[in-house]
Amino acid sequence: MSTTAANTSFAWADRLRNLATIMVIAIHVSGPLAEQIPDMNTWDWWISNWWDATSRASVPIFVLLSGALLLTKDYATGPFLQKRLTRVLIPGLFWMIVYMVYGHLAQKNPATLKEAAIRLLEGPVHYHLWFIYLIVGLYLTYPLLRPWVRTATDRDYWYIFALCAGSAWLYKILYSFWGLKMGLYWETFSNNVGYFILGAYLMQKPLPGEPAANGLQPWPLTRRQLWWTAVGLIVVGSSVTAYGTYWASTTLNGGKFHRYFYDYLTPNVGACIIGWFLLAKMAWNKWPLLEVEKEFATASFGIYLTHVLIMDWWSQCGYWFGSTYPAKSIPIIVAMVAITGLMAVKFIKILPGGDKIT
Repeated sequence: MSTTAANTSFAWADRLRNLATIMVIAIHVSGPLAEQIPDMNTWDWWISNWWDATSRASVPIFVLLSGALLLTKDYATGPFLQKRLTRVLIPGLFWMIVYMVYGHLAQKNPATLKEAAIRLLEGPVHYHLWFIYLIVGLYLTYPLLRPWVRTATDRDYWYIFALCAGSAWLYKILYSFWGLKMGLYWETFSNNVGYFILGAYLMQKPLPGEPAANGLQPWPLTRRQLWWTAVGLIVVGSSVTAYGTYWASTTLNGGKFHRYFYDYLTPNVGACIIGWFLLAKMAWNKWPLLEVEKEFATASFGIYLTHVLIMDWWSQCGYWFGSTYPAKSIPIIVAMVAITGLMAVKFIKILPGGDKIT
């Protein structure tokens, strides 16, 4: 393989990571409007809703990429946990403390060191930092999941996916719409472990025309059909998220915002993340990464950690979703936060120890 080919072979993964980072910012910019605008039959609400709905694949994409890039490789347990947990826990703990100090100074929340310690234990300290707790838990499953992934066949994967769909998707549907709880104890397959394994599956699954590999058969479609399937999953998943939220809010919840379709562990969001992953893997690796794409991908974790502070700062400067129409304000603020976040992370990295907290 040539040097150029080697350098661009995972360009799609960096582009997908960058997309997920932008989506996270878009959710946190558009979400308050979608949830707070009282009249859901207005353009302002629908624009906010569409921005949020089309960005819901954000955090699950990060989980898929982690599974794709980690569960498909062999690492010794000790060094793996030490390296990965250090990369997450040091910056995670640092920014948790920053956000708690910020919350205390701004709103006396948390009010005491005891409250801060309890919040640190229970999580998530600040609304976006729940991802730290999630990714640490997934990393701890690596020594158990990697041997299984190494020998798993298509049938094995689909068995796991069926269990995950039952414990996560079906459970949420029954509880959200009928208030029913499932008595079956299958917590092992709930939450995001299914997405973690799904990343490994989609990474290793041969594309149409490729030979069987890793115990998996190629997709039973042409590349063109698989490409359109990916696009269809994104469009249908996003549409169900947007229109489902409107339907559930206006029909079932008396006009009050209904969160079910915004949940990450739903079939509609699952369809989107599969679509984005397949689309990126097939179509986003055909040209080298631009320098700005490399910089943004390298800074993505730091941008995730700092972007809420940056949003608050821009808000104090008068730039927020309520300052003008959402059709104009949301994309502008998302771009401002993303660019400022990249600049902030690059500045932090040049400080002593800055690379360890971003």
